[in-house]
Amino acid sequence: MTLTERNQQLALGCFGLFGILAILIKVRFEPLMQVDHQWLTAFSTSPLGQHVRVWEWLTLLGSPLVTSGLAVILALFLWRIRQYGWSLATLTAIVTGDGLLLVIKALVGRIRPFQQVVPDTGFSFPSGHVFSTALLAFIVWTLLMQWLGRSWVSWSVITLMAMVLIGVLFARLGLRDHYPSDVLGSLLLASGWWLQIVSVLERVTKKRRQQQTQE
Repeated sequence: MTLTERNQQLALGCFGLFGILAILIKVRFEPLMQVDHQWLTAFSTSPLGQHVRVWEWLTLLGSPLVTSGLAVILALFLWRIRQYGWSLATLTAIVTGDGLLLVIKALVGRIRPFQQVVPDTGFSFPSGHVFSTALLAFIVWTLLMQWLGRSWVSWSVITLMAMVLIGVLFARLGLRDHYPSDVLGSLLLASGWWLQIVSVLERVTKKRRQQQTQE
């Protein structure tokens, strides 16, 4: 199995799990609803869930506006160093990903949890903050592994990004703006979307190389 085929299969797997989760939420599958409410209540009432100020800062850091802006800066940098494929892949992932997220939110139409600490608007599933933060983290992870391999620099940056992602995830739960299944769905969607983008990029790059060889 080639790397492209593996990425494609992983993408389909993530999409499949996400689709199942979205359907269960849409039909209000009772066991899932109960687990969501129990876990959200347990987290928000625990000592960890009381750090409201920290959660507010992490929510701001992981907002789609901030993460999209960082992704655009990254894409411009990639274009500047003549990494045109990765630049376009980054922009495509962010722009189309945000659009896809809004469509899914409207289709599922899940109401946000009651008693939000910091009121938010829009539908709950999936979480836009977690999706955009995860997508940016996956992009950076892929680029670091592509250029620096398994170096200490790569793992240091990846660890930092993972900590930020986990922090944003906890923030959305701590502020009671999302259910646990909302953030899980965002992770699945972001993983599948980026893997799909990478798979397409690899196919296009391979085809161009073949054409250049024939010429």
